Amino acid sequence: MTFAAAKRLFIEHHHLAHGAFHQFTPNRMLCGRVCGVFGFGGVGVATARLMRAMGMTIHAINRRGSSAAPTEWIGTPAHLDVLLRVADVFVIAAPLSHATVGCIGARELSLMKEDAILVNLARGEIIDEGALFAHLQGHPTFTACLDAWWVEPVRHGTFRMQYPFLELPNVIGSPHNSASVGGWHQVALRRAAANCRRALTGEQPTGLIRPEERME
Repeated sequence: MTFAAAKRLFIEHHHLAHGAFHQFTPNRMLCGRVCGVFGFGGVGVATARLMRAMGMTIHAINRRGSSAAPTEWIGTPAHLDVLLRVADVFVIAAPLSHATVGCIGARELSLMKEDAILVNLARGEIIDEGALFAHLQGHPTFTACLDAWWVEPVRHGTFRMQYPFLELPNVIGSPHNSASVGGWHQVALRRAAANCRRALTGEQPTGLIRPEERME
């Protein structure tokens, strides 16, 4: 989704279908830019690994403000504003919790670069839906890549949105299917078994959400 946004893939696909051949319209180069990862757990670290291979600098946030995975900068959620200001690509990979629900609103979006690419592959509720739609309307060079939505069939029994995101040219959407790849059940089972082993042997399981942060 990031590559499609940087290269204006769907916009130019539409133009080609209508006979316009914009060969020299500038694209964005990812190399040398900053990828900001909000939620530097397993998914965030894996995403950063891919982005680093593209030549991007990695800035990240997790609850500890530290990680064994390499970064050029890492902070805690208290430093979210810092990350938002510098990110050319902003990837949301944080869990939905009382601490993260609605944490990306109009104020936070206003801190981001005019041509930033926002990728949400976590939960829709982390972003204020109305604020994002308004920001996209007012900032045509800003792109939102939405894999996660506010109302989805698995969690809510239906799919709907309050605003017509998919009518905007600066939105790329997918049906929360980033994990729908071959072999993912086996990977999930291995990780679950490893966490059970940690719990049984007195070690700390990974990927835990604190009780006070859990959404009911």
